[in-house]
Amino acid sequence: MNMPLNTTNLQRQHPCIAMAVVNVESLAKRHISEKLTNAKQLLDILFPLAQGSHNDVTGYMVYYQHLLACFADATLSGLRHPRQFIALSGHKTQPDALLLKHDSGCHLEMSFNHGGLIGCHDQSGLDDLQLEEAHNHGNRWISLLHESIDGHTSPQEMRKQFVDHEGLIYAL
Repeated sequence: MNMPLNTTNLQRQHPCIAMAVVNVESLAKRHISEKLTNAKQLLDILFPLAQGSHNDVTGYMVYYQHLLACFADATLSGLRHPRQFIALSGHKTQPDALLLKHDSGCHLEMSFNHGGLIGCHDQSGLDDLQLEEAHNHGNRWISLLHESIDGHTSPQEMRKQFVDHEGLIYAL
């Protein structure tokens, strides 16, 4: 379990250790920020918005059958290619996950959690991007934002279920 450090007490008792802790936390935050920036650049390439960048999005919602990106100035934008939005998990006004499909047939899941390890650092709450890797024995998903304990990303076989824009179950 991660417990927040009382850096004031640590600073008084062990200033060198406190400085090291602050440096490590700073590196971790910078690492997360870089991962999010790279992930959103990938979204801009594979699933571009009609206007704006995924990097500036403060939230996503589904309006009727369309995915909309919300910006800080209250403007909205859909996907440049609306057919790329396939399904969602959660509520339309605040989805837990969105499923997109590239023209190549590859699925990408955007997961949201404002309290998550990564989502708490992102204005839209983006906590993970998972890319589908089609496999002979089922679907394997590769996390683009989370690493395993050994520091690598490894595909995991998972069954996923969403609701498509028609209200039907979309299972992978």
